[in-house]
Amino acid sequence: CGHVEARDLTGYKTELIRENIERSGLTNISAVCRDASLPDPESVGTADIVVADLPCSGLGVLGRKTDLKYKASPEGIKSLVELPRKILSCVKEYVKPGGVLIYSTCTVNPAENIDNVHWLLKQDPEFSLDDISEMLCPELRESVTERGCIQLLPGVHKSDGFFIARFIKRKKQA
Repeated sequence: CGHVEARDLTGYKTELIRENIERSGLTNISAVCRDASLPDPESVGTADIVVADLPCSGLGVLGRKTDLKYKASPEGIKSLVELPRKILSCVKEYVKPGGVLIYSTCTVNPAENIDNVHWLLKQDPEFSLDDISEMLCPELRESVTERGCIQLLPGVHKSDGFFIARFIKRKKQA
């Protein structure tokens, strides 16, 4: 039986996560308030799976959160390309050899999505994209944009805009 550690930057959101954990009745989940952009040496090499649902511009959810269009700026979006890279630099270290790193955002901006995927692959050759086609329902298989990546689009898919990439960390050679 595994353990899930859900992390968030703010105490407010961490408390909401704790409330959901209590409501679920599950005992193998904990919520931790922690800045993901700062390294956590105790977590290095400990996770079979890391799900990095990272801060983004939210351009994929404009249909539901129309106030975002008034807050968006080119400078703000540029910073939201850099922040996920800073976080990915930390959290990729937590994945065990042979483990999985899932990168996700709720945006349709290629600079925040596929460009960050290519950045990680260039930064760390231990990671490679893992084919996700067979893990998807048949209706979504044709939406795989690149091996290991899917971009959901409002108006095309029955969802908001969302991006997911699945990486595998190479196993150490014996």
